[in-house]
Amino acid sequence: MLFKKKTAPLGERPIGFTKPKRFLFFKIRSKPIYQAEQAKPAKPLFSFKPKLKTQPQPQAQPRVEAQAPAEQRASKQKLSTLQSYIAKTLLKHKDLEAALREVGIKETPYDFVKKMLVNAIIISIVITIAVAAMLLKFGLGITGIILSLALGYAIFMAFFNRFLEFPMQKSKALAKGVERDILFAARDLVVSLRSGMPLFNAITAVSTGYGDASKEFAKIVELVQLGMPIEQAIDRVSAESQSKTFKRIMLQASVSIKAGADIVGALQGVVDDVTQERVIELRRYGQRLNALAMFYMLFGVIFPSMGIAVAAILTTFINIFSVTPTVLLFALVGIFFLQIIFLNIMKSSRPVFTM
Repeated sequence: MLFKKKTAPLGERPIGFTKPKRFLFFKIRSKPIYQAEQAKPAKPLFSFKPKLKTQPQPQAQPRVEAQAPAEQRASKQKLSTLQSYIAKTLLKHKDLEAALREVGIKETPYDFVKKMLVNAIIISIVITIAVAAMLLKFGLGITGIILSLALGYAIFMAFFNRFLEFPMQKSKALAKGVERDILFAARDLVVSLRSGMPLFNAITAVSTGYGDASKEFAKIVELVQLGMPIEQAIDRVSAESQSKTFKRIMLQASVSIKAGADIVGALQGVVDDVTQERVIELRRYGQRLNALAMFYMLFGVIFPSMGIAVAAILTTFINIFSVTPTVLLFALVGIFFLQIIFLNIMKSSRPVFTM
């Protein structure tokens, strides 16, 4: 056959047609144009490759490029180490976020821990340098430097823990202040409600005059004045408060509002329960105080006085040691610290509320 019909190659598809042309009296038909799915570049008829002299590739460039990511990884590793240390610290102090909100610090827990960490490092470095200079002046040398470094680490840990505990300690102090006056404020609230005063007006009346307890009620008044419903304001302030009694009273008021029940009866029942619990707590404190007084008289008065007298008498017969002014001075210092320990125990066990 002179002419063959051109078939589509395997794996190819037409993408268009050529333009029809005329040659003398003949008409040339348009032909399909095929393109492979994975088109390969056409090979040129003539290829010319100039011969170039092979030059050795520089070896310093890859080393520099490999060194730069290594430094970046090292910096990232240092940053991740600091972040992991702060994260571990936050896991140990889970109440830090609530304490910061209660105290009024607007920083995030991460930023607060980072700031306290920097402050503790600066204080420890300053004290370490001062102690090292003083010890080197006395001629201790390497021993003085080691002692100053150990002291600096101890000071860093002490200050860092103290800084982290500050919001929680202050929050507990605020909670104790609320517990001291909340019962009187709750009784005034019940009396105002019994007289026919609306709940918001009654809360506004007790928002002044009752110390730290009035500050909690003032927060509710402020949120309501900003447009929040009173039950939502009570729930929000109760969730952020550290006082258990305030939470009980306000949550009972919120539940009564939502259920449409009698608020006065519910609050009066909570006030009676709190009063009874505090009476029981005072009786328990009286029993603990009797035991503490007995141990104080035994270890703080009888043993020191009789012990020194018996030691002075025994040393006249048995030459074990002699009662010198230095021994008496150490005994006096020990008795002084023992008195402080007993006073702190009595103060910590004392109830913080008033009846």
